[in-house]
Amino acid sequence: MKEIYCDESRQDLFFNKNSITDENRYIFIGGIMIDNKNRDAIKRQINELKEKYNLNKKAELKWNRVTSKYLDLYKEIIDVYINNNISFRTISIDSKRLDLKKYHNDSGELGFYKFYYQLLNHWLDDNNKFIIYTDVKTYSDPNVLNDLKRCLNNREHPSSVERIYAIESHESVFLQLEDILMGATAYKENYGYNGKSHAKVEMVKYLEEKLGHRLLPTNRNASKYNWFEILI
Repeated sequence: MKEIYCDESRQDLFFNKNSITDENRYIFIGGIMIDNKNRDAIKRQINELKEKYNLNKKAELKWNRVTSKYLDLYKEIIDVYINNNISFRTISIDSKRLDLKKYHNDSGELGFYKFYYQLLNHWLDDNNKFIIYTDVKTYSDPNVLNDLKRCLNNREHPSSVERIYAIESHESVFLQLEDILMGATAYKENYGYNGKSHAKVEMVKYLEEKLGHRLLPTNRNASKYNWFEILI
């Protein structure tokens, strides 16, 4: 059994075109995948780091909270990702080219979950069972997660999605880890190395150093760090 923890960045750009700028342009939807037999060990490592830096275990780690004060903590969180069997995958969407009316019945929510499907469809590629966790959202359609599960299980593929849960990010260190990885990716795409936060730029460079390559779209078969750029 494998577990996937999913979240998104700048999803408001699906609904609010007025907020699009050159530095607030790319929407990201991403996730991390772990084997559930490793979950307790990884969770323990992250909680031990919180304790090391005098944070409560319930304290939420987030990309938006990366500062110079806690830079060493967040670098060690990156090390947890690098040193464990954790896969990260994300897709990016250029909101300036997003045409909801033409492709998604003029619905930001429909477009959002079509892209969620694209994230997962090409990731569930082995003969395994999956449990998927997403961050809690407010949906106009209460069946949207069940519909996503049904669509994924209707693929002609031996993998199966057992359940999809919506959970609060502060309850899951795995959603928090995903937020940091996707936050670094989105920051690099939107700002390059010219972001105003020195700590966040340092985090981008640290992740690149540990991966051994720049944060750029990868080929389809990349497993540790996979970034697929959707060209609409």
